[in-house]
Amino acid sequence: MVNQPTLRQPTFLDTWGQPLGLCLILFMLSYTIGVVQPIMPPLVQEFNSSVGYIQSALVLMSLVTASFTPTAENLSQRLGRRPVLAIALGLFALGLVVIVLSPSIGLFTLGLAGLGGVAGAVLVSTPVALMDTLYPDPLTQRYGLVALAIAGVLGALVGSIAGGVMAFDFSWRWAFAFELGLIPLVWLLVRPMAVPAPTAALPIDWLGGLLSVAGFGFTLVGLSLASELGWWQPKGNPQGLDFALAPFGISIAPVLIAAGVICLGILVFWERQRSRQGQPSLLRLGVFNRRIYTLGLAIGTLHTMATVGVQFNLFQFIPAVVGLNPVQTAIAVMPSTIAQLTVLLLLVKRRPQVPPRYLLQAGLLVKSVGIAMLVAAVSPPVTALGLLPALTVMGAGTGLFTTYITSLTFADTHSDQKAEARGVYRPFQNLGASLGRGILGTLLVSLASLKIVDGILAELGQSVAPEVRRSAVRSLQVAIQTLRRSDRRQLFDHLPDSIQPALNGILQTAAVQAMQSTLLVILALCLLCLGLSFLLPKTVKTIEAPIE
Repeated sequence: MVNQPTLRQPTFLDTWGQPLGLCLILFMLSYTIGVVQPIMPPLVQEFNSSVGYIQSALVLMSLVTASFTPTAENLSQRLGRRPVLAIALGLFALGLVVIVLSPSIGLFTLGLAGLGGVAGAVLVSTPVALMDTLYPDPLTQRYGLVALAIAGVLGALVGSIAGGVMAFDFSWRWAFAFELGLIPLVWLLVRPMAVPAPTAALPIDWLGGLLSVAGFGFTLVGLSLASELGWWQPKGNPQGLDFALAPFGISIAPVLIAAGVICLGILVFWERQRSRQGQPSLLRLGVFNRRIYTLGLAIGTLHTMATVGVQFNLFQFIPAVVGLNPVQTAIAVMPSTIAQLTVLLLLVKRRPQVPPRYLLQAGLLVKSVGIAMLVAAVSPPVTALGLLPALTVMGAGTGLFTTYITSLTFADTHSDQKAEARGVYRPFQNLGASLGRGILGTLLVSLASLKIVDGILAELGQSVAPEVRRSAVRSLQVAIQTLRRSDRRQLFDHLPDSIQPALNGILQTAAVQAMQSTLLVILALCLLCLGLSFLLPKTVKTIEAPIE
């Protein structure tokens, strides 16, 4: 009698290893961006730099990733996804090594925005394409894409918590070194996957890609640095500044913005010339040719800017006013993320009975109500429990918006462009997050610093020269963004004894008024998204899985 071979039962890794590896890729990318927020103070101190420069590095990373994603998708189709993914993981690992060993802000930016940004162009689109290959069934595929979105949300959440712990208890470099252990694990999990064979792809417009990165990069970096270095007149002493920061006696910010506009003008001319010659343009322009996609991309980016602006400012506001540490603050803000994920999971497998655009607009209205509730909740006495209802309502609105913005954005996108469309969409959301931290975060700190200085001067009954007042405000901005709470307290202890009894009231009033003003700006951004949403189609043929 011949013994029949025993079939081996599939192990956990056989069943879940490959999708887990794909989720880890997006977890890793989101962690890298999320971890920068809590480690900014030690970064600024060690590099003798500024928050503006760190924000610019984040903006450049997102911009490089978004600009090169169409090219990366083209190369993946031409050379095969496995070798291109291996190269991208290697570049990302090299970028992390450069970040960990960087002695200056320049090398830090090279590792994060240069190597990390180029590698990210592959890492954001490959998980979507391989998840489609792994799960051809539409419903199962949808669950897989939702898992990718959740992995991105969790990566940013873990980064915001773990980054603060590692930065202040060990070193900020450990926050990035941790990721080096994930890269070989990702490769071991993803390497066995069956991938499509390479196919012919369109030529690549390298010059158009470089012009787009330079144009958008110079413009956005100039905008990020303008509040710190000056919109025209350089802040500080122009004679004491490097030529790089104050060329020809003016701030570098308008020079960068002008250079970006010039590059964009050359880009338009270049693309028109290629179009007339029948050649592909702008790194195979692809999804950017579609009006609805571009509109949805803009709405999603503005929404992310508003969402991250709220979260970032809460991380500044809660420790200063409520007195919580970074980990406790992350837990206090967590209800918003939990509500967002809950709504997303409840709606993931349901075909809406009403047009998706109406549900998206309902989400924006709910979120606007939540922001209005938050304006009231930050009034004294402020407690973590008092913020809970507003954060929950905001999270529910965010979840409703996130569930349907992807479907409406992709309404006129071809199925063969899905990986590229998702790959471009994600870094643009990262760009919105960077702008939210940079612009809205700077707005909060600037308003708070201005109100604190004016409050102290009013209490002392003194008036000072405008330049002295501006210098005090700038110094306080730096202190708020770079010093720990205990160090800031020591700074205020040097003020005259006559001001000390009223100091706590001045600080709290300034923080509350600055936070409320910033929230009103964020509310206006949400209402702008609501107005733009009327230009989106009401219905869609296919309900796409959301992107965080």
